Amino acid sequence: MVTSDRTLHNPLVEHPPGHVRGRLFSDAEHPIVLRTAFDVDDYLAHARGRIEFDSERIEVAGDVVRDLGFLWRLENSALAETRAMFASWTSNEARITAFVTGWGYERYWLARALRDMLETTLSPEDFRGSTPRRLRGMWVERGLPILAPVVGGLVKEPLTAGHMARLAIQEAGLQAAERAVCARLSGEAARVLTEIIDRRETIVRFFRSEAVARIRRSRIEALTARAHLMRPWAPLRIVGVPEPDEAGALTSIFASASDRRRLIDSDAEIGRFLPGNPQPSMNQVTAALRSTRRAHAQAGRNHGL
Repeated sequence: MVTSDRTLHNPLVEHPPGHVRGRLFSDAEHPIVLRTAFDVDDYLAHARGRIEFDSERIEVAGDVVRDLGFLWRLENSALAETRAMFASWTSNEARITAFVTGWGYERYWLARALRDMLETTLSPEDFRGSTPRRLRGMWVERGLPILAPVVGGLVKEPLTAGHMARLAIQEAGLQAAERAVCARLSGEAARVLTEIIDRRETIVRFFRSEAVARIRRSRIEALTARAHLMRPWAPLRIVGVPEPDEAGALTSIFASASDRRRLIDSDAEIGRFLPGNPQPSMNQVTAALRSTRRAHAQAGRNHGL
């Protein structure tokens, strides 16, 4: 809503709640806040906590433990991802900021469920920090606070479209990975992972709806989203720093052609609205498959020598 200059400066005028100087949004170039059909209030009111299960009934084979450990580290990255987002322009978006409080809470319990399952098999030493985690900490704590405000000041609101596109791809890719691993589980372990997959559905829906609404709203937001999905960024990676076992884990998780097809379809939910239909999740998995094949070929040659 836009009022006349006389109304703006009249101290007797009572503006509706949430309005600043006669506008719903304080930036004069964008008088209307973007609102999608997703009900953030309802999501926050029903945020879900701990996933209860019987640890005595958890059975996980050795080859699946590594893949679950990789997924746990991705799930456990919510705090780093939140800090990366809040260091940027996106922190100005009230609806997104509100949603992320519930998202961080839910992600904590999703990660906790995976860790609780892993603790039935692994020792405490297996959960200690590694060099990649320390590198991520340095980047999030020192690099982002310097770089993000500069980039945000230049790009401003379209930057949010990039963040939403990234998180939509990332959450859906993680869901596809969990579905692939769930097919190799049974009993109580499969039930827990199925619960994690089902809970993620609402999260994926929010980020997709926010991303698509912005991408379709303007060309600059579409181009910004496309730029955010370009390499070296990779969805199944924590704040840009790869895990040492990334190639092996992704090769194992997406060994099935049907699982890779689902990942392609997942990327397309955002990619089809962007130039070139980018597939960052599948690109990352393809690179992992190639890396694993090269490593096996090299090992075979060395063994032959």
